[in-house]
Amino acid sequence: MNNRITLNFREFGQSSDPKVVGIRDGGGQIIFDDLFFHSHPHFTSVFFPDVLMDKDWWKKWAKWEEYGSKLLHIKLAKTAILTDYIGASGLFRCFFVNSKLKEILQTANLPNHNFFEITFIQGGKIVDGYWWFCFDLETGENTVDFSKCEYNLRDHKRTFGENFSVNIQSYQDYLNVFYETGRAVKVTELVFNSNFNSELDIFGTQFLTNQVYISENLHRKLQEQNITGYTARYPTFGLDLVVF
Repeated sequence: MNNRITLNFREFGQSSDPKVVGIRDGGGQIIFDDLFFHSHPHFTSVFFPDVLMDKDWWKKWAKWEEYGSKLLHIKLAKTAILTDYIGASGLFRCFFVNSKLKEILQTANLPNHNFFEITFIQGGKIVDGYWWFCFDLETGENTVDFSKCEYNLRDHKRTFGENFSVNIQSYQDYLNVFYETGRAVKVTELVFNSNFNSELDIFGTQFLTNQVYISENLHRKLQEQNITGYTARYPTFGLDLVVF
């Protein structure tokens, strides 16, 4: 016998409001150019490899020790506003924070993490005082009850036909689908087991949702300190914890 409770987290991401980020079309503040990729070979080899060496390439994306590093001379759009939180689609993992947001995060209950110093270039001038906040992502191997999750097969059916189906009862079942199809199945109901640390103030998922989540406690602190550059909205699907 077990009970299911709803976890009270919000999806955490970058704002696209031009008045907040300074980008008229609502795009990102960051521009990753050829000079950046050339100057950061490790970053490039992890996130933009010439060839995917093996099926477990994704494991380097889940652990900050595998990809985290100091980043220099990241190009900021000329009109970009220096918000407390800065995200970028080409960053792939985690986000940038200034000293103000870093101090708040350091008081929170965080997963395994690190802060790496970074510098921006905007209009020919160097901007410092920012860090790349990197943290381990949940793969679900020990923390997700895969047999109780609900799955969205829309993309798989579009590619492999309407008869495509799965029977995912375990982490290995989930990985097998990924390895066999080359596509990770997303969830419409994410169910954690009792191994999950529900006291975390922030966490992200490697496969299941590709989202980062923050607790109500952390969200309240961000609001109280008028942190800029982010959005925090409730998930459109269930985020539950099964308690035995």
